[in-house]
Amino acid sequence: MKKLLFIFGIFSYTFLLAQQSDVEVVAHRNWYQPEDPETIYFELSTFYPLGMSDSSFGNDYQLDQGIQFGVHVFIVPEFTIGLYGKWHGSEVTNIEKIGNISETRFNEYGLELGYYYAIDRQMNVQLTGAIGSVNLRNLVDFSSNSFWENGISYKLGVAFGYRFNQTLAIFAKVSPYFLKLDIKNEAYDDYLNDHILMDFGVGLRIHLHNPNG
Repeated sequence: MKKLLFIFGIFSYTFLLAQQSDVEVVAHRNWYQPEDPETIYFELSTFYPLGMSDSSFGNDYQLDQGIQFGVHVFIVPEFTIGLYGKWHGSEVTNIEKIGNISETRFNEYGLELGYYYAIDRQMNVQLTGAIGSVNLRNLVDFSSNSFWENGISYKLGVAFGYRFNQTLAIFAKVSPYFLKLDIKNEAYDDYLNDHILMDFGVGLRIHLHNPNG
């Protein structure tokens, strides 16, 4: 995570320096207002995860609705870089196979790159690719004890947005991803560690700008 923050800091600093230059700014089709370049936006969304593969998360868990928050910076008018965090819970539906776990809580933090394209003034689409650090907290039945498992997610996404005005927008997003965990179990290695999932989400997006370039 420290490496992700370092990379994000470099891009953010470079972008801010560019915004402070005296070079004349030419309006871009991705800007809602020609005189106000897009600089940064924040996202808050809810999503529904679904297990797609023949694995423990696809067969033996009930995945719960989650929330996600992200902040994204335009490094150029078409491309963004950002950080995100997402959280959701789940319940074990097959105790015989998974064990005496009552609940697994997912925490994920990652770096996301995006391509943003304004179809017109209101409609837009964004393609994204992300890598995230995943931590699972497993709660045990009839016990105050819990244990952690870790992994990495590799994610693609497509989001369709609608802007009500220069600042406020809504969006719908679909994100398939591969989750690789590090659980030590020779008998069920791939079944417990390799997962294909998909998030279906809707959310709110708030854009901030740099007036007059």
